[in-house]
Amino acid sequence: MNDPKIGKKPTGDEKPGRILIVDDDPDFRELLDLMLRKEGIQTTIAENGEDFLNKIDDFQPDLVTLDVMMPGLTTEEILEKLMKKKCKPKIILLTVVRYSKETLEKILKKGNIVAYIDKPFDLDDFIGTVNELLQPYKFKR
Repeated sequence: MNDPKIGKKPTGDEKPGRILIVDDDPDFRELLDLMLRKEGIQTTIAENGEDFLNKIDDFQPDLVTLDVMMPGLTTEEILEKLMKKKCKPKIILLTVVRYSKETLEKILKKGNIVAYIDKPFDLDDFIGTVNELLQPYKFKR
């Protein structure tokens, strides 16, 4: 059975995917924001964990890209506080940090983490991952 939404950008009557980009690097945030908007995805950005937790309920994202190493709250603290929120989006962790297997397993058990991507990464591969995670809205490149 073919899904008519797959491979098409949303039309006016469909809700586009919504992504909240959380990263302390302004250049990286802007790059992801630009690439995702180009794909027809609604985005908003947060500079750190506190900013993210303040914005999530109003924005109601389907997906979050969360930088692992930011000043302020740790990733574990952010994920613990997120579990108390009503909005429970899918989360892609983005990192340059190499965790031990035990630490990674502990972090992956918190929240709704669906992907763990090492920086730097290929933008086309990243967009492909986002397309898969935002089903049924797969955006055509």
